[in-house]
Amino acid sequence: MAANLASPFRIMLAQLAVLVIGSLAPQAIRAQAPSLTSPTIPGHYLVLFCSGTAVSDRAQRLRETGASEVTVHPHLGTAAVSASATAMRRIAADPTVAQVLPDVRVYAHALLRSAAVPEQASGSVLVRRSAPVRPVAVDPLQPVAINNSGSGNAAKSGSGTPASGGGSGTASTPAGTQAAGASASSNSGNANTPAPTDTFYQGSPQGWAVRAAGGYGMGVLGGTVTGPWNRTLGSGVRIAVLDSGVDRTHPDIAPNLALNLSEVDSSDDFSPCDDGSPQDQEGHGTWVASLAAGAMGASTGRVVGVAPSATILNIKVLQRMPGTGVTVSAQCQAGQASGLVSWLLKGIDDAVSQHADVIVLSLGSIVDLYTGDGAGLKSAFDQVTHAAANAGVLIVAAAGNDGFDLSNSRYLELPAQARDVLAVTATSNPDCAEDNRTGAACSAGAVTLPYYSNYGAPLQAVAAPGGNYPAGADEAVSGWIRGACSSGVPGTADGAPSDHAHSYGCFNFGHAAYVQAMGTSASAGLAAGAAALLRATHPAWTPAELAAAMRSGTTALKGGSTLLDTNTAMQR
Repeated sequence: MAANLASPFRIMLAQLAVLVIGSLAPQAIRAQAPSLTSPTIPGHYLVLFCSGTAVSDRAQRLRETGASEVTVHPHLGTAAVSASATAMRRIAADPTVAQVLPDVRVYAHALLRSAAVPEQASGSVLVRRSAPVRPVAVDPLQPVAINNSGSGNAAKSGSGTPASGGGSGTASTPAGTQAAGASASSNSGNANTPAPTDTFYQGSPQGWAVRAAGGYGMGVLGGTVTGPWNRTLGSGVRIAVLDSGVDRTHPDIAPNLALNLSEVDSSDDFSPCDDGSPQDQEGHGTWVASLAAGAMGASTGRVVGVAPSATILNIKVLQRMPGTGVTVSAQCQAGQASGLVSWLLKGIDDAVSQHADVIVLSLGSIVDLYTGDGAGLKSAFDQVTHAAANAGVLIVAAAGNDGFDLSNSRYLELPAQARDVLAVTATSNPDCAEDNRTGAACSAGAVTLPYYSNYGAPLQAVAAPGGNYPAGADEAVSGWIRGACSSGVPGTADGAPSDHAHSYGCFNFGHAAYVQAMGTSASAGLAAGAAALLRATHPAWTPAELAAAMRSGTTALKGGSTLLDTNTAMQR
């Protein structure tokens, strides 16, 4: 049957905008999803084929309709085309074509940032794009950067990408990693003594999220002596990070990096804030990758991921885009990472080609099914994610940071609710229980669903650390989650990349190596690392079996998600 040419999707963007402190409890003011219009890219379309397979002659057939450019995704049964409206009507009439959709923008899930929560009078408001004004109690998504002093592992300049990665895979304590009970040696007064590594994990409360997601054991200081790491560090498992890129020179990323690829095409969607290269110029992707598979041991950096010997496949599908502001610099500082759905599909196809075991997607949108177009987007993602699962890939996706109850059947979070995808909601730090009052200090409490996390039984989600208020100091107990960040393009200073001597790096903190932040993006990265440990332990498990094991926890949270228990899941 010939396809109908769908009109532009109306979706709710998963972005929390400006914000501030009031006195209301956020749990009492969960967001009501507005219908927003996601920008479409003129002349760009997505084509889904009836069979779910893009056979060899289809690129030529599409060109014969008048399409000027065609990129076929052979593993997914889809294609991205540049074409006139006339050409697209011809394509839609092709009996082998199931659906034609406009190419639209997809956004990284904005991160809750903890930098200096400002003291504000009550009655302040959160303003969401084109949405009704509503009160909130906390500062949204503002990471706080720190310097790398004391580590001796500032991100190095250099070029090229490692040809392979993933560590040694042995279950012995990595060199340079301090075992529990061992005494730390001082390097004071000896310039030849290697600087300490993994200091945000070993003996530090800053490593709480990685430990809670299953990153502990093997006698490594900071976590329980015995745990998942006694069985595996994730060696041999390939995690594809489809995000804003990664910092290839970062000491927590470089040892495990095996692929550096960008799907960003500036001719499709130009940004003055990002050069489109695989290098992360936003910070989001580096943070997510470090939580999943930050390297551990000698000559690495200060953080450790859940699967510290897993291989990282960097597939950039988002770029820093300008926000509001008078100057380009101000616009870029206010912007966020976004990309096109066509880039995302190409990234998934390339991840399958590169034999990824796990794909992590800390991006997405809430789709309004009542618009008539949301169903088309859902079917498109279903086809793509099911094809990836059939190829043996588990897709892990963040549930989003809108505080929205997705048991409302009108709305879906995509790709988190696409077919065969493991959705991940957020959890709080029990050592610093959620407390959104101004000036609150950390105190122990129960693990809960933080106020910002989307939730609802239809997600069928696993819950992993996402972070919560209050925030702590750089080395102290904190509700926030510590991760690596980006120093931009090597050899450049902070600023717009127009002259090749400048680039952006870590959110609006310049070229910074580490950051504290929170959001379901962290939850997805940590869960991807847990999935890598499970894959390494049970290599014969299908993606469905991996997801079932991760959902098998016995602790239920609000909205029906189950708390991730990696150690128990590995023993199934």
